[in-house]
This record gives sequence, structure tokens and C-alpha cells, in this order.
Amino acid sequence: MNPFDKSFADIPAYLINEHFNDRYFDIVNAVEEANYIHFEGNHILKRLSEQTTGTKTLSIGELGFGTGRNVVALTSLLDKSGLKDLTIDIYSVELYPITASRMDEILKPFEAQTGSAIELLINEYKKLNLELTGWHKMEIHAAFGKIYLNLFIGEALDMVNSLEKPCECWFLDGHGPKANPEMWREELMIAVGKKTKPQGTCTTFTVARDVVNNLTAAGFTIIKWPGIGGKKSVLRGEFR
Repeated sequence: MNPFDKSFADIPAYLINEHFNDRYFDIVNAVEEANYIHFEGNHILKRLSEQTTGTKTLSIGELGFGTGRNVVALTSLLDKSGLKDLTIDIYSVELYPITASRMDEILKPFEAQTGSAIELLINEYKKLNLELTGWHKMEIHAAFGKIYLNLFIGEALDMVNSLEKPCECWFLDGHGPKANPEMWREELMIAVGKKTKPQGTCTTFTVARDVVNNLTAAGFTIIKWPGIGGKKSVLRGEFR
């Protein structure tokens, strides 16, 4: 896509990932999109609510950290949920990390929806040396508990292979297969399957046939689900 095409006419240049010539997310429904596709699709609140004793935990893998939109939206959702004593481990990856100032510029329009979540993320993100590849650790402390955000700067397959433990759910949120086919290749999806707990789940906005086939080959049972906004349908998967 060309950011100067008519379809990009109303999209600010800072919302376009220049490496893939694609926008980072839906500019109108970005928070609702994350809530619906990834959080509802992976039954985040249900999983946590069903844990009745002690600290409630959840491990999440994410392909495509991007602007940190999903982390901000999840922090806000958990803040409003009324749940307490949560420990969320997120393992995400980004090949081309953006600066903290650009992140702030992109996320600022959603401040009214997400409250302090943007500031909490950016304060941690500012501490990172984005020129160093490999794992970087951040901690977000809020009323609901803690998010341990582990960001891998580098290639997605390297990140998935380096995970010590499997995740309970996956946000597959890289740019679409036309813009970034490497993010959806069979080798990577199979690696994701190997790092998913039994009955683990995955979600993604794309319904491309190759993505369905590769996730199926990785061990997921895939269903199409009604979409959101202008998106007709999305994918939800459960690891067999």
C-alpha cells in the first residue's frame, strides 16, 4: 500500500509502518478491535475469573508488538474489570521498534478510553535500549495486579523458539500476509503451536487461506468469527 493512495488519505503518516507500507491498526476502533478480536476471542476475563484462589495468572504470546496498542487496551480492560491479584506474563516481539515519542503520538487519541494505561506503558518503554536485540523486560503495576511485559526485539521465529514455557493464548497481530508474509509462514505458525499449552487459543484479524492452513498444520482448530467495524470476519483457534 502507498500512504499517499486515496485509501490512506485520511490516515496520518505516523500511523503507517514504513517497513511494510501498512497502517498499524484501525484508526477509529483500535481499542474496541483489540478487545473484541484478541481479548474476547481468547476468553481473557473468563480465564482469569475462573481462577478462584490465590494469584490469578495468565501467559500471553504476541506476534507484533507494534505500537503497544494491545498492551494498553488490555491494561485498561483489566483495570475496569474489578479483578484483583492478577499476574499477567506477556511475551511479544517487534522487528522494527518505534520510539517512545512516536508511540505516545499514536496512542494519545485513545487516552480517554484507556486512562493511565498509555502513560504506564510509555514510562517503562522509555527505559529500553531499542538498539539491542533480544529480550527486554518491563513491569506495569496497576490496581488489578501486575503485567510482566517481555519484549523481544528481533525476528519472530527466534522469539518463539526462545520461549522457555508455552503460552495459554496468542495474539497474532502482525501486519497482514500481503504486507508481511514472513509473519504468517508455516514454519513460524508451527513454532507457535509447539509453544502453546493444551486447549490454548489464538486469535487474528486475517482470514487468509494460507494463514488458516498454516495454523491448522500447527495443531489449531480454526473457526471464522464475525468481524468488527469494516472487517467481515476474523479467526479464532484452539490448540488440539
